[in-house]
Amino acid sequence: MKNPKIKKKPTSEVKSRRIMIVDDEPDQRMMIKMILDKEGYETMLAENGSQFLEKLDTFDPGLVILDVLMPGLTTEEILKQLISKKSKHKIILLTVVKYSEEALKEIWKKDNIVAYITKPFDLDDLINTINELV
Repeated sequence: MKNPKIKKKPTSEVKSRRIMIVDDEPDQRMMIKMILDKEGYETMLAENGSQFLEKLDTFDPGLVILDVLMPGLTTEEILKQLISKKSKHKIILLTVVKYSEEALKEIWKKDNIVAYITKPFDLDDLINTINELV
């Protein structure tokens, strides 16, 4: 049975095992990193949107796990900057239930977004989603 907390685009495919984890919650960032490292992925951490955009110059991920609600740049601002750079980075959004359904629908239309997972989420679901994409 499909998890209703996960939505994935059917034709999304990622060609790299490099993943950037962008989340303002240090414990969540580290937990995701440890599990992905154990799964054989090469990971990089960023604690906000600005840091993520800076690190793209030195770390070219095939997939980005992006928390939707963080201080600083909004998800929309981050996506606009990626689009202006003609970025092909694929993004999994981590979102909280209280995030506006309407806003999520608008973000979902962006080509870079390949999946979203609603918090709280099961780490196995996140790993399975990533493994299906890579």
